[in-house]
Amino acid sequence: MSGLLDNTQSHCDLFQEWLEESRSPQSGLETYENLMSNASPEIRRHAQECSDCRDAAEDIVALRNLVREFEAAPVAGPWFAPRVIAVINSLEAERSRVSAMWLAVPRFASRLSWLAAAALLFTCTWMYQRSTRPVESPSASSFASEHLFDPPALPANHDDVLVSQAGSNR
Repeated sequence: MSGLLDNTQSHCDLFQEWLEESRSPQSGLETYENLMSNASPEIRRHAQECSDCRDAAEDIVALRNLVREFEAAPVAGPWFAPRVIAVINSLEAERSRVSAMWLAVPRFASRLSWLAAAALLFTCTWMYQRSTRPVESPSASSFASEHLFDPPALPANHDDVLVSQAGSNR
C-alpha cells in the first residue's frame, strides 16, 4: 500500500520516459545497442534486469526503423491524385456509356414489337384483298387476231361484237 501512495516514480516509468524522449541517430538503421549507448548507467542496468523494459526498447527500435523506411519512400507529387481521379472518372464514363446503350434496348423493344405487329397485319390484309379480286385476262381469240405490232381492234359497240362473231361462224 505504501507503494501506491509513494510519489517517487518506479524504474520502469523512468525507463519509459527515457525511451519517449530519446532520439535516434538520423542516418542508418537504429539498433538496440545504439539506443542503449546513449542511456545513463542506471537505465542500462534497469534494462539488463527488467525483461519487459528490454522488450519494449527492442520494439521501439523496430518501430522507428519501420517508420524511417516509410519516410524514405518517395512521396507522390501534387499531380498524382488529380491524374488518378481523372483516369477513374474516364473509366466510369466509358462504362456508363456502354451500360446506357444496353439500357435503351428494353425501352425500344416494346415499340419495335408493336411496329412489327402492325406491319405484319397490314401486309397480311393487303395480300388477302389482292387475292380476292378477279384477275382480268385477255381472251385467246384477241391474241390470235392480233399481229405482232398492231394494236387490237376494239369493237365500237355491242352490235358490232355480235356481227363479227356471226361472220366468223360461217
